[in-house]
Amino acid sequence: MNDERKPGLERLFAAANRELADEAFVAGVMARTRKLTARSLLVALALCLVAAPAAWLVAEPLTDALLWSAQLLTQPIARTDDGIASALLPMNTIGGALALTLLVVRAITRRLFSEDN
Repeated sequence: MNDERKPGLERLFAAANRELADEAFVAGVMARTRKLTARSLLVALALCLVAAPAAWLVAEPLTDALLWSAQLLTQPIARTDDGIASALLPMNTIGGALALTLLVVRAITRRLFSEDN
């Protein structure tokens, strides 16, 4: 570590070195915070009232789609009649193969785009 100081950094610290208003500043910030809190509460309540019927309409098709995708991802890739297929079942599914593929792609992209190269 060196003891040299950067002039640009010194100017920034010198410009930031000023007195701040105490009580008036805090009172102003608190008043704006209260106003924002009340306004954001009303906006959130209005959004919930609008979103509730939309969520009710979308719930059943979304549940069906999620159930279908869960059934698809748990389908075994290779079927055998002996007991070895059940031992390999977590990686013998479409979801397991997809997860393994995503992990390999992630490892390759990390290696290619890491800043250590």
